[in-house]
Amino acid sequence: MRKLFVSDLDGTLLNQHGDITATTAEMLNNCIEEGLAFTINTARTPATVFPIMGSVKLNLPYAMMNGVLIYNPVQQEYMKVHYLSRETAMVLLGIIKLHKLQCFMYTLENGNLCTYYDSVESRSLNKFRNERIMKYDKKFTEVDDLSICADRGVIYFCLRERKEQLEGLYRDLQAVRGANAVFYEDVYNSEYMYLEIYSDKASKSLALNTIKEWGRFDYMIGFGDSANDKEMFQICDETYAVSNATPEIQDMANGIIPSNEDNGVPRFLYKTLRDSKTGI
Repeated sequence: MRKLFVSDLDGTLLNQHGDITATTAEMLNNCIEEGLAFTINTARTPATVFPIMGSVKLNLPYAMMNGVLIYNPVQQEYMKVHYLSRETAMVLLGIIKLHKLQCFMYTLENGNLCTYYDSVESRSLNKFRNERIMKYDKKFTEVDDLSICADRGVIYFCLRERKEQLEGLYRDLQAVRGANAVFYEDVYNSEYMYLEIYSDKASKSLALNTIKEWGRFDYMIGFGDSANDKEMFQICDETYAVSNATPEIQDMANGIIPSNEDNGVPRFLYKTLRDSKTGI
């Protein structure tokens, strides 16, 4: 039986600072070299995934931006990209504006991820931008109006505010054809929620099924910590929540493993390899 092990990043594989430690990277690389099939499924963008996972020798396709992108690290190319139509992007921009909110809009242009904004009045988005510029040297481009970029291959919208500021927008988004939205707590700052919008053809579960079919895997084992991992958990054959996971995800899981700070995922993978060699 060919097994695929798949992990979320933030709150699951990464530590409290959003990093892969040298110990975690070494453990993962040893497991991958031993032949264990391991990949990741995250809401993060390539701008942060590539530097974060640079020390891990991933050799299977992995999903980013909630399944909008599937990237093959061996071929160094995107296997799948789910774009929003220009019409849908314009509708989304209009609704966001009606709610007097700001966002970052992501496009994929000639294989390059671009991030646009037309206002940083939002304190939380301004902090989001500055943190990523400082830590990852991520590029953000200011434009007069986001609508001028709506025909450049829009793939994603990201908002980050307090829950009460986003709830009305999230409800209104349910009526937008061609778009999907996820609404979840920032694992690094519970004061804020993320609202992310993308094609209704994309999801963490659909991306994982694509990877499963690509590699002809028979069985999937997933690791997660928050509401953003529910879709993945629903299609995996076996699931494990890190001990720092939300109660909802712990209730969904087949078992609880040590926290992200205690290398719960790589320790589980190590034990799986050891047990397979001893025949347990």
